[in-house]
Amino acid sequence: MTSAHFVILTTVVVGCAALQLSYYDPTTFRSLTALKPKVAMLYQSFTQESVNPDKIAEIGLELAQVYEYERGKGEPNRETARQVQIIREMFDRHVDHRLKQGRWSTAFMQNVQQNIQDAFDIAIRTERLKNKNE
Repeated sequence: MTSAHFVILTTVVVGCAALQLSYYDPTTFRSLTALKPKVAMLYQSFTQESVNPDKIAEIGLELAQVYEYERGKGEPNRETARQVQIIREMFDRHVDHRLKQGRWSTAFMQNVQQNIQDAFDIAIRTERLKNKNE
């Protein structure tokens, strides 16, 4: 192989490798860490007689926006996008349960709240692993 071929091959390999990397995104980190306590507070309200449909819709929209943002970053970001999708699915199931089954007990709320907080923590850690400064 000539040195010209080596340079071309190296350039192609480095270029392809760069396309597969997904970098830490402070917007993602900020969005996830802001949404986590909002969801926790909403779940606490599920122990009351009534629910706030506007708050449910607001948080559902924010989760959908975060997911579309993550999905839009493409294949290299599939793990973070998948984690956000898991959170969205959990949120939808939890809201559906509350609306159909009625008011949550404190113990049930704490259990469900812990589950979704754990899911947020996994998504946050997934994104944070990309941070080359740590």
